Amino acid sequence: MYKIYLFFFLLITNASSFAQPVSDDYLSLVQDSLRPLSKVILDIRKTEEERLSANIKFKSILKRGLEKEGAQNFIFDSLNALARLEPEDKSIVIFNWELPHADGTFTYYAFVLSKNKKTKMVELTELVDASVSIKRPETALLKASNWYGAHYYKIVTVKRKGKIYYCLLGADWNDRLSKKKLMEVLCFEKDGSLKFGAPIINYNKVTLNRLIFEYSSNVSMSLNYDEKSKRIIFDHLSPIEEALKGQYQFYAPDLSYDALIFKKGKWQHIENIDARNTQ
Repeated sequence: MYKIYLFFFLLITNASSFAQPVSDDYLSLVQDSLRPLSKVILDIRKTEEERLSANIKFKSILKRGLEKEGAQNFIFDSLNALARLEPEDKSIVIFNWELPHADGTFTYYAFVLSKNKKTKMVELTELVDASVSIKRPETALLKASNWYGAHYYKIVTVKRKGKIYYCLLGADWNDRLSKKKLMEVLCFEKDGSLKFGAPIINYNKVTLNRLIFEYSSNVSMSLNYDEKSKRIIFDHLSPIEEALKGQYQFYAPDLSYDALIFKKGKWQHIENIDARNTQ
């Protein structure tokens, strides 16, 4: 508790403009203050009100820390609730977590640190999960204010016509009946704002802005990038009975694998691959 009070004291006495340089000691204090809150957020034994309250404090403290210059270089490695992702070129950093609800659903949260090419300044963008209200999400073009929320675990960077696209592999634990895996596409508008979704996925001969797989909450699905073969390899999903086709809470891996390979500016779908062959 002492560290939390000390941290709020520092916030008040340190109230300063965005991007003021900060030491690792300061961000370590931020991390120490976030740690007990992150445990409450994920503790389903706590009440909904307790977890919501902890999440509000967590987001506020994290945002304050990320507004400091150099925050993109701090790892936050002692927070189990917080995922930190960056591509090899370190051009962006994504901080991502989820809040479980009593009804079995989840709300996702994220901040993105990125360098604006026009202003040359590092900017902090908050993503707002609006997935429950997004119709036809696989073809929707979205912004930070109406993001299709997920927990990201991998970034794959590709280029098309000189433009950089960040392909984000993620998970959505959805609800008690089904789970989801997805591939999101992040790019930047000319003004530096974030854009989610781009027509660079060719799946089953249909062009999509993002790819979403839904399946039974009782099983697991693999969706990963293979560095050696430069492919995204994933379980092929099928209904457990033909009569259940289209009811995705009854879908599961069928022991075959598909892949996506980036060719001619798009991710091309390849069915029934040998996942052991990485050539």
